[in-house]
Amino acid sequence: MRPHLLIFGFGYTAHFLAQKAREINIQITATTRDRDALGYNRAFDCELIHFSEKSIEVALKTASHVLISTPPNHDHGDPVLMRFGHLLKKYIKNIQWIGYLSSTGVYGDHQGYWVDESSPSIALGNQGKLRLAAENEWCLFAKAQQLPLTIFRLAGIYGPQRNVLARLMAGKDDTIIKDGQFFSRIHVEDIVLAILAVMQHPQVGITIYNVADDEPAPSHVVDEYAASLLQRPPLKRVAYDKAPLSPMAQEFYSNNKRVSNAKLKQELNLELTYPNYKEGLAHLLHHDGY
Repeated sequence: MRPHLLIFGFGYTAHFLAQKAREINIQITATTRDRDALGYNRAFDCELIHFSEKSIEVALKTASHVLISTPPNHDHGDPVLMRFGHLLKKYIKNIQWIGYLSSTGVYGDHQGYWVDESSPSIALGNQGKLRLAAENEWCLFAKAQQLPLTIFRLAGIYGPQRNVLARLMAGKDDTIIKDGQFFSRIHVEDIVLAILAVMQHPQVGITIYNVADDEPAPSHVVDEYAASLLQRPPLKRVAYDKAPLSPMAQEFYSNNKRVSNAKLKQELNLELTYPNYKEGLAHLLHHDGY
């Protein structure tokens, strides 16, 4: 029988997942809050449904796999479990696997040291706390229902139209310097690669994977490499303590760690398409029009 994946949240990553899924004959249904987008989407060969109980129940009657790609709610935890947990239980016999897209922000600040899936959460900011709480909710649900659950902890996502090359072309002309700071990244196509690899060979129980590339790097190093690709003048360097940052950006810079992808590659025998930011950005420039 053709697999049927129900995606909660048709965002950036879900768009690329839908494109790839149709190539391997996976049926896609995804939720959207945009009423103008409802119905069959020819570009992605998928059905877009409203984030409502009636629409979700219809989809769950035939869904074999479920992926949660919605952010946690500030007040009420995970919005999918909160609103549709009872429906998931009702159609639990149909569901072969659940995936949850989380964030490496759940690790917090490790002062530049490497983290893996067993690393503790340290000095979490608000977003990290929300993500960790949502992960725990899904783990409890999966254990109670005896369902395979995979948590994908995603590093900073980049890809077509969402990358530093595009930001530079839009007018960015400076870069923030913070000594000893590392960030991990992942190309959206490699996220899709990981999701489909697990979907087609789901493990028993609960599994967590870091989804990051091989080469964590300071943001200013990546910015300056991108500027060189575009043959731009050197960027203006701004010290971190002098930079006007939003609260979200401040939280972003307060978390310093390098994320290991060893488990992902070893257990799934996965070879990343873009193992580092240099290969990813170069491909975006020359093939995707960034």
